[in-house]
Amino acid sequence: MVGALAMLVVCQLIGEIVVHGLHLPIPGPVLGLLLLVAWFAWRGGPTQTMGTTADVILSNLSLLFVPAAVGIVQHGQRFLTQGPAIVTALFASSILTIAVTAYAFLWADRRFGGKGAAPAAPASHDPFDTDTNGGAGGAS
Repeated sequence: MVGALAMLVVCQLIGEIVVHGLHLPIPGPVLGLLLLVAWFAWRGGPTQTMGTTADVILSNLSLLFVPAAVGIVQHGQRFLTQGPAIVTALFASSILTIAVTAYAFLWADRRFGGKGAAPAAPASHDPFDTDTNGGAGGAS
């Protein structure tokens, strides 16, 4: 687990160094994540230890909301005056993120997922239907 955590931190550190050194307009952790994904692609996926470590981190992800709650308490007056704009921006960005992610997944599935598989479904097929019977209804 220590080695997996070290790899996560090293990838983030490399991302930070590259971003600051080259003055790139992206956050260092994002570049570090891309480096980690590239490493996994080259090595054939994450190790079992990395998967276990990621599961532990994700299971404790709710702890990251504590600093956000403290920030809301400290900046309560600002939240009261600018709250509607903040909430609107959060909802709009969330909806936009979900839509872009869905379309990116559909594009990637059409581009990379259909090799050697059955022919494409008709245009009326629901791409989000996960039934094994092709969406004919009923429980599977």
